[in-house]
Amino acid sequence: MKTLRIILSSIIGLTFFALFVEGFHSSLPVALGAGSLTFLAGMLMFSPSKNKEQKKPRVKPAPKQKKKNITMPGDDEFVCDGITRGELRRIVREGKEQVGRIEDIGLKIMNHKVRIEILEICTAAGDIFDNFLKDPKDIKESRRFIVYYLDTTERIVSKYYELSKATYLSDDAKKTLINVESTLVLIKDSFRNHLRKLTENDILDLEAEVKVLQNTIKREGI
Repeated sequence: MKTLRIILSSIIGLTFFALFVEGFHSSLPVALGAGSLTFLAGMLMFSPSKNKEQKKPRVKPAPKQKKKNITMPGDDEFVCDGITRGELRRIVREGKEQVGRIEDIGLKIMNHKVRIEILEICTAAGDIFDNFLKDPKDIKESRRFIVYYLDTTERIVSKYYELSKATYLSDDAKKTLINVESTLVLIKDSFRNHLRKLTENDILDLEAEVKVLQNTIKREGI
């Protein structure tokens, strides 16, 4: 950069020197003075500016932090055998978030019948998680529903949606879609039956408590 600055300044200086000698017919000292001044002016003109803005280093965006579980008073309290109140809140929150994702995908599916089946599946699944809040003991009987069935349903619905968007489908692909559609009916019935079973367990528990109370009243003659 410095060498280029000297070359350009020299060219300007020599040009002015020749101009004063040949054009203005000036004396040699005057021409040398003009050439020297223009050379210095060129050096100043082509010198790097001190005020030139320096490139700012790229600041990498801060990594996204995972959602922290907000602890609340009483989260360490056991609501039933082996399950704390905090764990109950987490299971219900994460479960409903997953149900929400399935519902969002279902609403994008163009097939009306399939869309309705998925929404009914989500309704049944949401009711199961609501039931956990009323009776946390039901969580132990629903481990397979939470860990396997709900995850599998989300994958099936997601893949069905992606496949249904294709402009051309082979015969095998069409058969797969039909198979999924019939499977969704089975999933819906399975979720509803599981919810019914949990509800019936609550009824049996209530009946048992009523009988114990009735027998106690009869025994004590109240």
